[in-house]
Amino acid sequence: MSLLSSETLSRFVQLFTLNNADTTQRVTERLVLALRNPAAYQEQFAEELEERGIVAVLPEQELRDLALIDALLSEDLLWESDWKETVGEVAEGLNEILTRQNQAVRLRPAALVSRREAGPEQLDTVQDALEAVGLALVLFTLDSDSHPLSVVADAQAEEVRQLAKELGFGVTVY
Repeated sequence: MSLLSSETLSRFVQLFTLNNADTTQRVTERLVLALRNPAAYQEQFAEELEERGIVAVLPEQELRDLALIDALLSEDLLWESDWKETVGEVAEGLNEILTRQNQAVRLRPAALVSRREAGPEQLDTVQDALEAVGLALVLFTLDSDSHPLSVVADAQAEEVRQLAKELGFGVTVY
């Protein structure tokens, strides 16, 4: 990984850590390991991967996406929503991220509870609530029955898309 892509990776991570230097450094270092030396990453984080039921060597793209998910999850900057959870429960999980990011805004789960859409529609409902307060929902690629979610500033949504593409991460920014 070149210096330029290390700087790009750090810039990408900062969109989720909101410039918390220590957190940015920890997440970036973990991702650099996954990108530079996938075998060493799988060895170092074997226990975490095993908790996910992963014991075989992963293809590089899958490992890259999973490393991003687990790095943000380890810092409470990502929340994995189970497909059975209600919109209110998803909002509560995202509020934990907003707290970790020191955001002043919070979603009001009770206001969303009356909207009981299942599946992708519930993500649209949550995104509508986030957008109203200047935030955007990020869905990370994971072949699972859960939805790894995070939050970024709506004004930075396009930058998240571009940097994710440049770095090779699979994300959808609503």
